[in-house]
Amino acid sequence: MTSTSVVIVSREITKGVSEIRVGLVIHGPTVIDTGWAERILRSLKRLGEVRAKLGGTTGYVALLDAGLDSVVEFDRKLPSECLSELNEWADVLVLTNHGKSRESGLAFAEQVLSRAEGVDSLVQAERPGEPDGGIVLWNPGDAERTVAEHLREDLGLKITEVRTVRTEKGGGIGKSRRVACVEPGDRILVNGITVGVAESRNVELVFDDSGYLVEIRGGRIKPEGVERLGRVDPERVVVKTDRRLRRTEPERKRVKSGPERIHRVLLVDHDAERKVEDMRRSDAVVSVGDDTTCVCAELGDRLGVWVIGLVDLDPDGWVRDDTRESLRSSENLAALLVCERDDDAGKLVRGRFFRDREMRVLDPPVTVGELVEEVKECVKEVLKCVYHKAKETSA
Repeated sequence: MTSTSVVIVSREITKGVSEIRVGLVIHGPTVIDTGWAERILRSLKRLGEVRAKLGGTTGYVALLDAGLDSVVEFDRKLPSECLSELNEWADVLVLTNHGKSRESGLAFAEQVLSRAEGVDSLVQAERPGEPDGGIVLWNPGDAERTVAEHLREDLGLKITEVRTVRTEKGGGIGKSRRVACVEPGDRILVNGITVGVAESRNVELVFDDSGYLVEIRGGRIKPEGVERLGRVDPERVVVKTDRRLRRTEPERKRVKSGPERIHRVLLVDHDAERKVEDMRRSDAVVSVGDDTTCVCAELGDRLGVWVIGLVDLDPDGWVRDDTRESLRSSENLAALLVCERDDDAGKLVRGRFFRDREMRVLDPPVTVGELVEEVKECVKEVLKCVYHKAKETSA
């Protein structure tokens, strides 16, 4: 990181200070929904030039609702990758997050820093606006302290502590991964796939020599999720635990109607927000899984894309516990095709409709009703019933 010499001549930060280039990484929907991401972004611009990135994928819908998608870069990269990229340009790096607790937020930042290549120091704005929230300085230099003082004076964020990054990566050793700051009842997400539920505060993911998840100590494993996860590198997997993907409600919500004719259809089998750019280029989406469909519906409403969901009404609960209830207000939900097992339905539609690809171009284009009927035909042997706008319409 380049060094910067800064002299503060008064409490009026906007004058008398050499301009600082600030790289801001925003993580998660909560800090966006509460308005703090925008407030921090505006405040940092008073210090100098700012480049902002969304780290991870779960905050993208919130970014759209807040109208920040034109000023915050989103390229589907991890927070650590965003920090590494910004580090080549910025004088100071800032990470803003709103963890489910202060402890989980600190554990998250430490893990991110341990993986960010070439990043030595960081200003963390954790749970801003909360009684236990504030600024945490990681291995700070003069420039980091200046930015922290500015946020304290400009936004009233207290500086709570200075910390040093430990050397171990990700909280795991060998073929196991300890899960930090987990609570009983939390869902456990690995690389965007739900693999189990925590039953204690001490949870450890155990992998075999080939990289397959074989046990969750202190938790209950979900076999279908483990099967879908497949082989991974235990030291590089992204682990998330929480009760909900989005714990806050937006002040406003963008809605854009789906097209009259459908030309390009996308298959989304999991981790919907990683398919945002593909969804932008599509007219309709066939989504596999209850929670995946709920996220696709949120994105579809905002991007103007129709959604056909293959579900079995057994959600992991990342969005809501009732799939139909969570989709009642979706404008672009074309249909929910309720099947015996959504994974089986997904395999059928992948082979029969998408011909083992993830995108299909229809020529000539079809109406959304015609598309629903075609997808229904592909999964007819496992189809139980069909819901539209959360109301049963046919068997």
